[in-house]
Amino acid sequence: MTQQNQFLTSVANVRLFDRLTDELILNGKTLLNSSMTQAIQTQAIHAGKGSKKVYELNYQKELTFSIEDAAFDTAYIALQNGTEINHQLAEYYTDEIILLDANGKGTLAETPIGQVHVEQLNGTFTQYTPAGKEITVPALAGKEVQVVYAVQEMMDTIEISADSFPKAVRMELNVDIRSNNGKTGEVIIEVPNFKPNGAVEISMTHEGVASSSLAGSSLADKKGNYAYIKLRNLSEEKVQFTALAANPSRLVLDSAVAGDSQRISVLGIRGAGYSNVLLQNSDLTWTSKAPAIASVNADGVVTLGASAKANDQTMIEVTDGTFVETIAVDVI
Repeated sequence: MTQQNQFLTSVANVRLFDRLTDELILNGKTLLNSSMTQAIQTQAIHAGKGSKKVYELNYQKELTFSIEDAAFDTAYIALQNGTEINHQLAEYYTDEIILLDANGKGTLAETPIGQVHVEQLNGTFTQYTPAGKEITVPALAGKEVQVVYAVQEMMDTIEISADSFPKAVRMELNVDIRSNNGKTGEVIIEVPNFKPNGAVEISMTHEGVASSSLAGSSLADKKGNYAYIKLRNLSEEKVQFTALAANPSRLVLDSAVAGDSQRISVLGIRGAGYSNVLLQNSDLTWTSKAPAIASVNADGVVTLGASAKANDQTMIEVTDGTFVETIAVDVI
């Protein structure tokens, strides 16, 4: 992307999508940690005098991911269980302190489902049958008492079933690249088949804040790939090349065919460790040394000149402003 030093900074943002519908399941922007780990199994072959290592077999490559979100999001729990979040009528217990009148009658904040548990003077709880929101406990008349009871309301609910397991989703991680000049790009890690490992841990302490976590590994896609790492360049610097390479580097035009033509494609050579880049012909500058023999247009199409005849030769030059590539043209 650039020749200056660059640094992968801070944590990633994470997006999880349904693999079938492409629906966005989760958009995490408050991560505490995000990591990718690649590991392979190896088996060494030792032979000869001194039992020298002569070969190493590599197999069982795995790509694992782990993220921790500062925000509590029930979507993480649902993903780890392969279930949906259902909005339905559900029960939960609540407690409150109420004042009983001189007859031992008190009114609850909610309508209870079932019995009401009332704390006695000795600290134990006794069950009483309510009448709507009211309960009567003559033995505790005139006193404040603690009550515990079940109520119902519509709530988001996640069922953790014994035979339900995580489903693969599509995951994208996005992290910033920075230099001394600020943000220069982004690294985008796309995982077509991310399979959560099913582990759930909710740590609740008196001085802490519970976070959400998600870990798992990548499954191979139809191309046999685990992930795709893409580098997005946000700086004004162009991709650096070491040379240009034209295809074909030499072309033949037939003088017997009026208007005979061929299109040239050009690769930008990036050097060791990089694949070559197919350049847009319209971004390059094209020149013919002898347009009467063979002309070239802005799209890299070389056309037989009106006065060309057999055995004529010329050269076509193409440049990106830094490097020049020459293509030989022979007329037969």
